[in-house]
Amino acid sequence: MRPLFEWLMPVLTWSVVLWRAPSAFASRANRALWAVFLSAAVALSTRPPVIESALEKVTGIDDVTILIKHLGAVLMASFVIDYVHAIHNRPFQARAARLRLLFSGTASATLTLLFVFCLPHDLPGSYGIDTRFGDPGVQAYLAVVYLVFAVAGSQAAVLFWTHRRNVPAGPLRAGIVCLAAAAGNGFLYALYRIYFVVQEGDSTTFDAAGHPVPPIDPVSELLPAVSIVLLVLGVAVPPTHTLVRYVRDQYALWRLHRLWSDLVTAVPHVVLGTPTSRRRDLFTPGDRSLDVAHRAFAIRDAALVLRDDSQARTDAAVMAEPGTEEEAARAEGEWLRAAVRRRERNLPLPPLPATLDRTTGGRTPREEIAWLLKVAAFYAKAADEPAAV
Repeated sequence: MRPLFEWLMPVLTWSVVLWRAPSAFASRANRALWAVFLSAAVALSTRPPVIESALEKVTGIDDVTILIKHLGAVLMASFVIDYVHAIHNRPFQARAARLRLLFSGTASATLTLLFVFCLPHDLPGSYGIDTRFGDPGVQAYLAVVYLVFAVAGSQAAVLFWTHRRNVPAGPLRAGIVCLAAAAGNGFLYALYRIYFVVQEGDSTTFDAAGHPVPPIDPVSELLPAVSIVLLVLGVAVPPTHTLVRYVRDQYALWRLHRLWSDLVTAVPHVVLGTPTSRRRDLFTPGDRSLDVAHRAFAIRDAALVLRDDSQARTDAAVMAEPGTEEEAARAEGEWLRAAVRRRERNLPLPPLPATLDRTTGGRTPREEIAWLLKVAAFYAKAADEPAAV
């Protein structure tokens, strides 16, 4: 667990820092959120032994990573509160912001003073104080750290949880719930660490060489990792949903393009907007949902025009049962392909199959797009077959 925590967590947080850097200063909320992950990345980056040794050599302080780690954690907790206040639809209150800044600044200064004057510095590394939980200086130092975590975690959890009602159901609300869970888990971590430190006390074990061995507690390693993962999920769920929707819409445009292109060529007055090529569609950024809807409307309008221009139904007296949905989609796809071929040659359109009606309706836009994707698949299959003589 410890090697996983030491390397995976810094990589994860630095990835989010780089990902959100372009929009970091677009708004107060974005700035606070970016600062949350930057502080977390700095704090977590002190854990890998290679970085720990490098910092010790540069500063000349054997356990400097203890201070860097906890100062980063305090800043992260402060910026989390700034972020949740920024998105909570409350007017900016300068006095409350100054109080939060004073609280985090006082905590950081207190930690620095306790680190310099009260902590034992005879053991190197960020785990050095873990062997001295019974030391009064260590207890005072950790009390400040966990007090900040408890206050920030409890406040952020409540604000995130109440804010979820202000956003619509869906990925954005799921992200807010993840952020609330991350903050609540941080509060639980602070309570658990207080219990663990008090329980551990002076029960230090020593190795064969007489050096104290830091206690390894899986829960203490797991809880902060869970908070970081939930925090990343909270900010990643909405954009991930947007990306999935973009890929889905691009895929729909790609599959509908042949059917749409042939139909609007046969019935050009139904075109919405400026026709584009298949490859240009593929490399067009932004929301494509409206483009997919326009394509579906154009396809359906063109199909209705062709139906109106078709010859009498094969069996006008009796409307045949459409059969399965696949059979109906096959019938429409094959008939559309035959109609387009005849329109290209200025020939009368083929009779409308008895399984198809001259009008459509009753489908939602999403259902209509799903239906046309099936029709487009049979249309493409019919188009690849040689035309009947």
